[in-house]
Amino acid sequence: MAEQLTGKIVLVTGGAVRIGRAVAQALASAGAGVVVHARHSTAAADALCAELRTAGRCAWPVTGDLATPDGVAGVFRDALAMAGRLDGVVNNAAIFARQPLFECNVQSFDDMWRVNARAPMLLTKMLAEHVAARESGARAPVAGVVNLLDQRIAHPVSGCLPYLVSKQALAAFTQSAAHELAPRLTVNGVAPGATLMPVAPEGREPAGAMPLGTRCTPEQIAAAVVFLLANPAITGQIVFVDGGQHLVSDR
Repeated sequence: MAEQLTGKIVLVTGGAVRIGRAVAQALASAGAGVVVHARHSTAAADALCAELRTAGRCAWPVTGDLATPDGVAGVFRDALAMAGRLDGVVNNAAIFARQPLFECNVQSFDDMWRVNARAPMLLTKMLAEHVAARESGARAPVAGVVNLLDQRIAHPVSGCLPYLVSKQALAAFTQSAAHELAPRLTVNGVAPGATLMPVAPEGREPAGAMPLGTRCTPEQIAAAVVFLLANPAITGQIVFVDGGQHLVSDR
């Protein structure tokens, strides 16, 4: 199935480090060219692209602030200028903060909304417009979007309300956009659980119960992203890669 990505060009936001880096590497291994976006981790983005090019892959770094509409448009424009076309977007970039409701203010909600929800929505719209202009007669998916969510959308928890609301909004957008943008685009989501952090010294898992007994890895999350982008028969789905954590309501 991954051969479906050969020759495709995919923009990965927040693609220089952690999960984003694993996604960029997995896409490149599947034959796709990758545009690696970073805001602060520009040196890491440059190094990753150099590494991928050395391995014979196509890769381009791009910088930009996704907190503003102009910044989002600039990232998309620069990605097109470097790669020539885009066939997919992985909306991975996000910000997180533990903020109980009584400690939140207007800025708390705005900060999360702009990066975690509005930027992915705008990038999805821009990709749809780009594809429509390029493939006006398309009768089958020619591009795809994967939005990185969070397993907490299944069972909301306290202590990070602005973040959680932004991710739930993106989950709702994922399914609505999948319906509206068919047949040219597929739009799906991947909802990771706790990833690659040490357990508490006493042996108790600080992230709570996981039916499969282990945290997911960035590579496992990346594999789900590649699968969704490569499969033109799947849209509007949210895949939980979390060791079953979303199945446990008492956490």
